[in-house]
Amino acid sequence: MSLPDHRTERVASGDVSLFCRAFGRTGKTPIVVLHGTNYFDSYDWIGVAGALAADREVVAFDHRGFGQSSWSLSKDYSLDALLGDVIAVSDRFGFQTPVVMGHSMSGRLGIIFAANRPDRLSKLIVVDSGLDRGAPGAYTLSVGNPPTVFESAEAAMAHFAVRKNPPRFALDRERAGHALRPVDGGVMLTRDPDYTNRIPQGDGAKEPALREVDVWAELAKVRCPATVVRGLRSDRWTPEILDRLATEFPQVRIVEVDAQHDVAHGAPGALVDAVRAFA
Repeated sequence: MSLPDHRTERVASGDVSLFCRAFGRTGKTPIVVLHGTNYFDSYDWIGVAGALAADREVVAFDHRGFGQSSWSLSKDYSLDALLGDVIAVSDRFGFQTPVVMGHSMSGRLGIIFAANRPDRLSKLIVVDSGLDRGAPGAYTLSVGNPPTVFESAEAAMAHFAVRKNPPRFALDRERAGHALRPVDGGVMLTRDPDYTNRIPQGDGAKEPALREVDVWAELAKVRCPATVVRGLRSDRWTPEILDRLATEFPQVRIVEVDAQHDVAHGAPGALVDAVRAFA
């Protein structure tokens, strides 16, 4: 498969090294892309990022603990750390107020970022994010989790393929090669099993400022222009969520595309069109 040209860099942030993919050249307002937890890293956004980079810079990076980014030694996957990573990446590429686009869990992360760091973005794009789901707002201790080990890539693919909205690697053997890494006894996902931990560990670990954050309350604080791209065949949208979004947040534009949860794979052209029309 031919992939759009891009360069890769590493950015230091706290106790991790973040792996970044950078596309395009200086032009319109740059975009920072945040991947979700079940679409495991920036690799899944290469096609969309490359298309968006025709007239601007676009950077997609692997969250701490995911893909080719390092795992946090202090198990710091707190909201403070995650928001700090967005700023570290933006600073590295000289972006003061980029467009921030987050998918799934990172859609909620993007909302929290916009609510708490309004000085560091110009617009917000939320891609198919279940707004009623707690993570990443929940303040949870979750360390010492063993990895789920599959005997082969095919076994891992089969395990996830039965989901209603399966991750892309479950359907694509080439993608699976990037989403899995060898360990004793087989393969595991390229993410820290403790990635849901929000309470940093170890000597000198600081108590995060952001704890038990409610996404709806954070969305009410967002003042920058915001749009939601919704997959019509996704399982993330209940009538109650859609009604609340339309009733309480009429300023948030909703764009519907014919896709399951993995909008970047199911409707990349429609997603690119939606982003270009908004930003």
